[in-house]
Amino acid sequence: MKGRIWLAAACLIAGIPLAAYGLARGGALFAIVGLALVFVFWFLAWQWITGANKPSTPIKPAANAAWNLRDQPTNKLERDEKTDR
Repeated sequence: MKGRIWLAAACLIAGIPLAAYGLARGGALFAIVGLALVFVFWFLAWQWITGANKPSTPIKPAANAAWNLRDQPTNKLERDEKTDR
């Protein structure tokens, strides 16, 4: 596994109990450090989620791209006549 996975797992495993202990006992320092570790976990998880949908190989453009539709007149009248039947 990659180092980021180990770091995310360690942040989650250490952050939740540390934040819970700090919030339960009123220790602001423990709570802040624990919550910071949980936020680091969420940051790393979000980076992994957003990176998962990116292709590993670049997408090649088509050899003959589609024509520019702004140059073509609209045939709205013909479309409306076909749907009225």
